[in-house]
Amino acid sequence: VVLWVWEFTLPDRLSFLPEMNCYSLPANEREYYRLAHAHRTVLNRLAYSHAGKVHEGCAPAWDGEGLDWSAWDRRFGPYLDGSAFADLPRSGVPLESFYLPLHENWPSPMEGNYNGDYWADRAFPPEYRRAFVEVSRQTADHFQERGWQQTIFHCYLNNKVNFKRNGWSRGSSPWLLDEPANFQDFWALRWFGEAFHEGVGKAIGSRDAGAKLCFRGDISRPQWQRDSLDHVLDYNVVGGGAFRQYHRRVIDWKERFGQIVVDYGSANAVEQSNMQPVGWCLDSWTLSSDGVLPWQTVGNDDSWKRADRLSLFYPGHVVGQEEPVPSIRLKAFRRGQQDAEYLTLLAQASGEPRWSLGRAVRQELGLAAEHRGTDTGAEEDAGAMHYADLSPQDVWALRIRVARAISALRPEPKRQLVDLRTPRRDP
Repeated sequence: VVLWVWEFTLPDRLSFLPEMNCYSLPANEREYYRLAHAHRTVLNRLAYSHAGKVHEGCAPAWDGEGLDWSAWDRRFGPYLDGSAFADLPRSGVPLESFYLPLHENWPSPMEGNYNGDYWADRAFPPEYRRAFVEVSRQTADHFQERGWQQTIFHCYLNNKVNFKRNGWSRGSSPWLLDEPANFQDFWALRWFGEAFHEGVGKAIGSRDAGAKLCFRGDISRPQWQRDSLDHVLDYNVVGGGAFRQYHRRVIDWKERFGQIVVDYGSANAVEQSNMQPVGWCLDSWTLSSDGVLPWQTVGNDDSWKRADRLSLFYPGHVVGQEEPVPSIRLKAFRRGQQDAEYLTLLAQASGEPRWSLGRAVRQELGLAAEHRGTDTGAEEDAGAMHYADLSPQDVWALRIRVARAISALRPEPKRQLVDLRTPRRDP
């Protein structure tokens, strides 16, 4: 066994985020968060359903005037102060990302407030907006008081009018708030984003000070966005095919408005090479993305019996253990995150611009991404990035060259390498 010890360490806090999106978690949720944390990924669970129902315990109690955080803090506080991860390799590092329960049906319900107008600024009475602003303000105040300033909290509207096809009560949103298509959908996101930022601004003032509360959108059609979200969108999650097709436009937004940009899609199928997550991370980093996001990652009992593309975390009770079981694909995402971290370290230590280093990596590996459809059954297929010519030998050889270059520069150990946010500039 030949062991090389490099003259550098990876930072505990991630500069490139493989975000493991999910919509529910079993009762032993903490073990899922811990497993993701140990694999240098971040698990992010949406707090509500398409019907507009907040999952039990996933929102503080709201009485119309104030929020009661006591039960919420007991449940989620250890993830946000890092104590839930105290005995893991990245000891005490809080979650990098966390969904807020804010959406069109909370804190105020759509029923009795929505008047049927397709334009959001004409669709609600003043008290509906006031409640959204006030809850945003109190949320920012609370997180600031608790000192939770390392997690990026997402105000994210995920719901789609399409779900009403199977019954009006199946969906609470009259717009496509996730993957907007019509301009009224973008306009609705703009309206909610303005209300959110008004509330956060009353609590914190600057977007670049204190607790990190951001307005997030998942966009599959950036070519139709125009300037509708320029002043509200902080966390731009863009579909993999669209991210590459409209790359210049997306990166212009990132640089001009200080956005965090994340590349979303699906993980590779079980029978495909596990170099795909590694290639996705490397490809995305070289294109100036801040992370990748497989849209569903938590499996169920049946995932053990079929080749479930969407299961990166397997329930452990099926095989007689309390903790969930990591897939090999989850470990591949960790490898991809580490490779992206190597490149970030090299850029920081050498002063080489990221775009220049990224171009060299693409040429060295011959990175060529193909956006393919999947068999997930999703109404709007996120697709998956595929790298047919990427070999483990080539990636290993590049990793060794990068590590040698970093070691020669002997960078100082850093707990946190970079802040993903960049200051917003005026349009």
